[in-house]
Amino acid sequence: MLASYGAMNDPASEQTATGAKLPPVVFVVDDSVELAEMISIFLTKAGYQTHVFSDPLKALSALESGQAQPRLLISDFQMPGINGLELIHRCKLILPTLKVIAASANVLDEEIEKYPFRPDRILPKPYTTNSLLAMVNSLLAE
Repeated sequence: MLASYGAMNDPASEQTATGAKLPPVVFVVDDSVELAEMISIFLTKAGYQTHVFSDPLKALSALESGQAQPRLLISDFQMPGINGLELIHRCKLILPTLKVIAASANVLDEEIEKYPFRPDRILPKPYTTNSLLAMVNSLLAE
């Protein structure tokens, strides 16, 4: 599943050659479609453009195809197919500047250490939309 949402009022937006503001693109990847859509709607209202994927391999394909150039990936850790850390690893090989938030109730340091590319932040579940937004804003401001 892929859904796109967008808004144009983010102060951290990039500019086009004509000076028009573009909202930062965020990929939201979670096998829970309802949760991914809720995150997307919340981030869109906060001024971000989102692309939602319930299948991590489809998110990877979208990145490989150049369909969108996200500045941030928010990924669940436990998903069917490939887990969030494997998705992060593969995405960072394609787009090394990609910022990453991994959301999980139980990511272990030992698991993270297996991968050369790691999330920039880990968001423990359960989390509030305010804590998610604070983390997104902080990470994209770096």
